[in-house]
Amino acid sequence: MIGLVWTPSTIVVALVIAVLAVLAVRRIVTRGLCDCHDHCGDSESPRSGCGSCHGCSGCGAVECMVADMGKALR
Repeated sequence: MIGLVWTPSTIVVALVIAVLAVLAVRRIVTRGLCDCHDHCGDSESPRSGCGSCHGCSGCGAVECMVADMGKALR
């Protein structure tokens, strides 16, 4: 087996991966596994406004996206 050599570039890549992992865990902890609040009306996000959101099982994000695509095609 080849050993891991810690060069400066290896350290930079490892730090980038560690930072991204911390950001991902923080996002999961704060927002949960459902991103439907990005698309539903219960958010302050500029992307909100598709109506009320009832969680992942009842989320209207897909319907809203399809409606927006239909409007764009007209």
